Amino acid sequence: MRILDTWCFFALAALGCGAAPTAPGPVPDAAPLYHTYEVGAKYRGEQAGGGALGHTIRYFTDAERAALEVKPCGPKLCDLQGKPLDPEVATHPERGGTMLYVMTGDGRFYGTFDGKLNVLHHSSINQGKPVASAGEMLLIEGELMEIDNSSGHYKPPPEALDQAVTQLRKLGVDLSRTKITYFGLPDRAPPTN
Repeated sequence: MRILDTWCFFALAALGCGAAPTAPGPVPDAAPLYHTYEVGAKYRGEQAGGGALGHTIRYFTDAERAALEVKPCGPKLCDLQGKPLDPEVATHPERGGTMLYVMTGDGRFYGTFDGKLNVLHHSSINQGKPVASAGEMLLIEGELMEIDNSSGHYKPPPEALDQAVTQLRKLGVDLSRTKITYFGLPDRAPPTN
């Protein structure tokens, strides 16, 4: 027997020499880049009709949520296929014209133009999980015309909208013509970074 083989034979139990590799354990979630906010207590369990208001709110599946990711395409915002986001109200008259959006702690944006009272809310998009920001966006052919922090489910403070604005700028989205509206604070100025 060679010396290395002999050493492995005696050390097998202690060191696992010659043993099959073990699968790595789960990788912990990375720390969020941005501070996150929980859904309001009265909405917890709403996806099963258990919220305080008694409505059953639709939560997107992981696959449906992934399809709602909003990506920058140059200075504009697009869907995953690179199509500039637009409510297309001429062909979808049931839409109000604005997109419900959430930003997750890792700085990703997700959104839908199909919000509906007592059916589909901000909590639907992120499955009731914490968000770094939530509100509405007014988009025309991908150009972000307005963004706010109006979400009854998350009640994000002004700092949440600041986080969204900061991240959009980091992503290269043109905000030069964007109206930034802080819910309840009309005179608040957005961050300049």
